[in-house]
Amino acid sequence: MSTAPDLDEPVHLVPYDPVWEVRGRALVEQLTAGFGEPGPYIEVEHIGSTSVPGLDAKPVLDVQIGCAAGDVDAVVGYVRGLGFEHLGEAGVPGREYLRRRSEQPANVHVVVLRGRLWTDNLLFRDHLRAHPEAAVRYARAKRAAARAAGRLLAYSDHKAATVAELMAEARASRA
Repeated sequence: MSTAPDLDEPVHLVPYDPVWEVRGRALVEQLTAGFGEPGPYIEVEHIGSTSVPGLDAKPVLDVQIGCAAGDVDAVVGYVRGLGFEHLGEAGVPGREYLRRRSEQPANVHVVVLRGRLWTDNLLFRDHLRAHPEAAVRYARAKRAAARAAGRLLAYSDHKAATVAELMAEARASRA
């Protein structure tokens, strides 16, 4: 397992690329193939900024795998076998974080299916997809954070307030 400095890579945002949807779907299919038919115990979803049409993003796909808590280690082992580096929780309790920086760069987040992290990630993604004005606000915050920070940990800190505001809006609109 790695420590936080290992996470602190340079941040480079680019305009939305429609190929991300295709590559995200392909990665979801690749990951899903190792589990057989998706069912009530494992689900795989493309999340993050590359999953939101029109949103500027780091050109790194984010995919989450939801599974039973008792299956997390096996899922992490499977993803590691596909060439992903395991970085442990990486500052997010309840999430196992893996990344690949060769081929199409990607992050995989292994979380408990239907748990808080699973639900929040989908809620945030779906809110940005359904509310273009929210996606524009998030894009502005991302660009400002990238200019101010330049590295992942500071970038995440700089945009945290906007993420919290958008999550509150998403939860309120769901209620």
